[in-house]
Amino acid sequence: LNDLDVLAADIRNAYLQAPSSEKHYIICGPEFGLEHEGKRAKIVRALYGGKVLGRDFWVHLRSCMQETLGFTSCLADPDVWMRKQKKADGTEYWEYVLLYVDDALVISDRAESTLRDEIGKYFELKEESVGPPKIYLGGQMRRVQLENGVNAWTFGSAQYVKAAVTNVKEYLAKRGKVLPRAKTPLSNGYRPEIDITEELGVDEASYYQSLIGILRWMVELGRIDICCEVSMMSSHLALPRKGHLEQLFHMFGYLDKHHNAEMPYDPTEPEIDEALFERKDWTQSIYGDVKEELPPNMPQPLGRGFRMRTYVDSDHAGESLTRRSRTGFITFLNRAP
Repeated sequence: LNDLDVLAADIRNAYLQAPSSEKHYIICGPEFGLEHEGKRAKIVRALYGGKVLGRDFWVHLRSCMQETLGFTSCLADPDVWMRKQKKADGTEYWEYVLLYVDDALVISDRAESTLRDEIGKYFELKEESVGPPKIYLGGQMRRVQLENGVNAWTFGSAQYVKAAVTNVKEYLAKRGKVLPRAKTPLSNGYRPEIDITEELGVDEASYYQSLIGILRWMVELGRIDICCEVSMMSSHLALPRKGHLEQLFHMFGYLDKHHNAEMPYDPTEPEIDEALFERKDWTQSIYGDVKEELPPNMPQPLGRGFRMRTYVDSDHAGESLTRRSRTGFITFLNRAP
């Protein structure tokens, strides 16, 4: 959208770079030299296995990003960092750094400089990991040219999905079963709320819950084609039945056939006919002459603007027993979902 570079890197020995908030010591052995053998030595860096190891590194990283490098933590996600920056032509934009434990993703007009000269000054980076992102949080990323000639990033989950399907196949093979072939995520007409098959035992129930966790992460990685079905099956985590588990195997059979999917993030602005939206006078409504309230602490809008579109639908009273509705929505920023 703003023609910015995207660069990724891993922080080497991440936790060991953080000061420890715990108090640990060791008694030095001969490897510390004869003059130190038998002495007590205080451990000043975060120790693997420590109770607050992750927190110590997180606090250390935040302190560096905020106090040293001048980034501001995003109010929507504390691990997304933003800083005002200027391009060579004077255009102002927001520079972003996404941090997830030791994974860093920089979005900037000067991404390599930010990553190597600033973040790399305080944290040692794995040199082999520095470059355009290929894998991020389990998803595959690549830059492509779309049919309309626009360059865009895509995000796919094929590698994660194939690994998950392989694990399920191995689980079934040990029990003399095979993964079913499936054209749809759930069997035609299946309703999990009216499934009265036998309840799962403790081990199978735990396995069911782990599969739901895997499927939900697939949805996070862009598999919106199973979003509704995973939501339906997630409603039965507390009391799963054999029929529910069989449907999850059915879903993995569908994923086995349709594993190679990716989502393109097209920055092209959509063409919207404003005439299709009839203007109404709401001044005489029960709500009065209202105006949109904007957060007083929201960041200054910088860079190119975009169109936001949201589609909402609901299966009115779709739940067979309670007649509750399940609502789904999808939001597009320009043409990117």
